[in-house]
Amino acid sequence: MGILFFFLLTIVFSFAEEYPKHVKETLKKITDRVYGVFGVYEQVSYKNRGFISNAYFYVADDGVIVIDALSSYKLGKEIIETIKAITDKPIRFLVITHYHTDHFYGIKAFREVGAEIIAHEYAFEYLSNPSSYNFFLARKKLLKEHLDKTQLLPPTIALTGEINLYLKVGEEYRRFEVKHLCRAHTHGDIVVFIPEEKILFSGDIVFDGRLPFLGSGNSKSWITCLEEILKMEPKILLPGHGEALTDPLKIKEAVKWTKKYITDLRNIIRRMIEEGCDVECVRERINEEMLKIDPSYAQVPVFFNVNPVNAYYVYFEIENEMLMEE
Repeated sequence: MGILFFFLLTIVFSFAEEYPKHVKETLKKITDRVYGVFGVYEQVSYKNRGFISNAYFYVADDGVIVIDALSSYKLGKEIIETIKAITDKPIRFLVITHYHTDHFYGIKAFREVGAEIIAHEYAFEYLSNPSSYNFFLARKKLLKEHLDKTQLLPPTIALTGEINLYLKVGEEYRRFEVKHLCRAHTHGDIVVFIPEEKILFSGDIVFDGRLPFLGSGNSKSWITCLEEILKMEPKILLPGHGEALTDPLKIKEAVKWTKKYITDLRNIIRRMIEEGCDVECVRERINEEMLKIDPSYAQVPVFFNVNPVNAYYVYFEIENEMLMEE
């Protein structure tokens, strides 16, 4: 996760000094068995303790499955404390949707309670790159004691495609499909789908009315991921940031909006390259060109800052695709 990712987390609204002192203060019951804690929509800061993303958990009869671990050991401990206030069932699995710091830094807390940690095998590539530790040091400088005891840890179970987990619900075993659909927001995105309940934990693949960050994965295959999500027809979609989506119509709108933005950006950049525009030219003109085809982009939070950053990365993707076509 590069430094430019911070642009995506530019403040859209402010909680002033009213930041939650414990993640349980944000707890929401989504269904009889699904709960979520919801981070603020800001960049990481000392005041918000790095609590900028969401985490979820499902309480089955024989254990708990957790989706994402937040951005520090302390926040991970707070998720566990929140779970224990609701159930005494053991935490059996922690699924990390992707190895961005605000989603996996809390892993150590879950290792301590014996949970299996599941993620895409890309986690090992990420952790072996020196930049991951350099970024950790930068976060440590920013968050100070809030990052105490936090460690960069790999999963205990790594996947490349799909595995199924089973937990007991009543007289039956509920299937949790843990899937890597394709490269999207990162090289190793994972979603968790409960087909019997049509609940999808989407990580950072779906964005509801705000710009996705396109610098860590692949914009072309991201569109494929979104098409696959539409085929799943989820009734509840639980994203890595923002509010839980519990209206199927709203879910379709959010998925289609994310797809539209990525498609528009790719099409415009391809046209500009064909017209002889280099990367700096694209960055300078991309906001203007996007607004020509859809003026409503001007109303999207952080559009004017993040869109040129996305254009920078997508330019090289499109350029490479065009070279491969020759």
